[in-house]
Amino acid sequence: MRVRAATPRDVERIAAIKVRNWADTYSPLLDAETLRPFLDESAQRQSVMEKAALPGTLLLVAEDEHRGVVGFAMTYLTGPEPWMESLQVLHEYRGHGAGTQLMRATAAGLLSRGHQAMQLGVIVGNTAAARFYERLGAELVKVEPVTWAAGVSHMVYRWPDVVVLTG
Repeated sequence: MRVRAATPRDVERIAAIKVRNWADTYSPLLDAETLRPFLDESAQRQSVMEKAALPGTLLLVAEDEHRGVVGFAMTYLTGPEPWMESLQVLHEYRGHGAGTQLMRATAAGLLSRGHQAMQLGVIVGNTAAARFYERLGAELVKVEPVTWAAGVSHMVYRWPDVVVLTG
């Protein structure tokens, strides 16, 4: 498994991973209407292309030598603190280090750009993700409504110093 910067050639695979993971992870947690835009692969491909092109977006992929891209991490470096918008790893590759490697590479990218802290949100009910981030040293700082759907909240996790992720 290796982690590298994403290229435009990766966008289709990234969108496919995002759609598959949203269907698997969030269908028990979100109503169908809220989930629908996240299951539209064409719309997600367009969204990934637009977000990746923004200045201040760090987009990394985890690549398996046999399967190709199996996960990605997208982080926005603008704002008061960097915000990890998405960390997605195909279900069959979870527990094999891809997520941890993406987190480490993201932290290294943040540090090299002069950022010390990072935040992200985990949809309430996604306990596997919450445990993963807690094992990596994240602190739960608040629970708040998301901006993209009524009635949905997320737990905001923060690393005051992402150097703990580079271990």
